[in-house]
Amino acid sequence: MWKPGTDFTAMRCLTHPLLKRLFTLSLRRVPGGLSQSKSPILSPKWSSLRQSCGARPGLVTATDVVNYWQKVFETNGIPEARESSECIVSFVLGAKTFQSLNSKSLHAPLTAVQQEQIQQLSNKRLERMPVQYVLGEWDFQDLTLKMKPPVFIPRPETEDLVSLVVEEESQKHEKNSGLCFPVPVPHPVILEIGCGSGAIALSLLCKLPQAATPGEDPHPPP
Repeated sequence: MWKPGTDFTAMRCLTHPLLKRLFTLSLRRVPGGLSQSKSPILSPKWSSLRQSCGARPGLVTATDVVNYWQKVFETNGIPEARESSECIVSFVLGAKTFQSLNSKSLHAPLTAVQQEQIQQLSNKRLERMPVQYVLGEWDFQDLTLKMKPPVFIPRPETEDLVSLVVEEESQKHEKNSGLCFPVPVPHPVILEIGCGSGAIALSLLCKLPQAATPGEDPHPPP
């Protein structure tokens, strides 16, 4: 059973008010990011998909498959059944989200290869593997990060942390530019301890290219 944790970081640029703002942010759930107690898996019959969807032979659409796997996940007690199904299908179709698929993609028949890919990924989700590990990647800020155990899965509130750091740096520059005699602002040095996937450091470098972001992890992935 997978138990992804939360990034633990130490950043020297954080001030006490900033930390207080971070801790007051409401937590948001990540699809499949938390595991629940494992129960027996009810093996789905993939051949019954067309019958359950009412589709003609060979005409199984993305919408049909999402609805089908949602029912399978719900039957097996998989958390966020709908979100999990949508994430897997949209990933196979090359889209970031299921909602971003156009009408043609939603109703076009899936190929045998696409159906097989969805089957394999969904079987992993049935074993309660988090969606991020199932897909092997996950979006964080403007980046797409590779995800595999034992690297911790970045959580939404970690994205909020990055936004707060970027906001504080922007405010420093705004205050300095408003002075009659602006003084040079040193480039920020941000230390990340327990960097895991490197999500924080990488996203900060993208948004603050002048920053230095050394990272350290006591247990680097193999």
